[in-house]
Amino acid sequence: MNKNNNVLIFAHYHSKGLIRKDILNFLKKSKKFFTKIIFVSTKIKGNEICKIPSGIKIIKKRNVGYDFCSYKKGLVYLSSKYKRNFSNKNLFFINSSILFIRPEKLLNSITRKTLKNKEFWGLSRSLELTNHIGTYCFFFSGKLFENENIFNWWKSIKPLDDRNKVVSKYELGLSNLMIKNNIELKSFYKKNIELKANNIFEKISQRYKEIFFKTPKYYKKNPINYFWKDFYNKYGIIKVKLIKENNTKYGTEGLRSILKNKNLLFEALNN
Repeated sequence: MNKNNNVLIFAHYHSKGLIRKDILNFLKKSKKFFTKIIFVSTKIKGNEICKIPSGIKIIKKRNVGYDFCSYKKGLVYLSSKYKRNFSNKNLFFINSSILFIRPEKLLNSITRKTLKNKEFWGLSRSLELTNHIGTYCFFFSGKLFENENIFNWWKSIKPLDDRNKVVSKYELGLSNLMIKNNIELKSFYKKNIELKANNIFEKISQRYKEIFFKTPKYYKKNPINYFWKDFYNKYGIIKVKLIKENNTKYGTEGLRSILKNKNLLFEALNN
């Protein structure tokens, strides 16, 4: 994939208005993969801005609307810059809910793909609640904006204070929009999806085990949480929430020690 076609919108939030070291490292390494990087922050302090690598467009906004309003803010800027012509661009959306331990792994993975105009890509896809792409990291060809339904959907995004409404209307809603417009959902990580039975005999067997042996329905779980070791090893990332909660149901014993040795534990817990 040609770097000159790649544009990144990064949605940033930190409870104390800081920018984490891992994000600075991610942005620095991202410059090799993107011709334009838009950094949209809802709560960054003035003295933190100077830490951001040069050449990155910085936009500050009010802390309303969660990440989708930040994504939209970046798109509005790009729409003006490119006069709404995104046909030769590949648009990437990533937010600060993930800890970037080895960012080059993620960047090498997601930017090597040729993005087709009938595909909507994400690092992961989940069947939790409904079939959808994880919006912490997703990307698609700018040609999709030639579809007025998709362009108008982004224009209609408004701040919502209720997190559940944001998930329903925007996170799940974006994937539903793509499906309704005959855009195929695609993801790099597939292990959770492949665990779902396909034919009738497999479905009966799977359902039997779920009912009588309480076999976990991992295909309906959020993969970046339940398969965090895969994401750590393949893409060099971990969900910040996973680190902070340290919930044993995800098998995260020892994760904090790993991050402490890499001098990243404080960054995650202080987010």
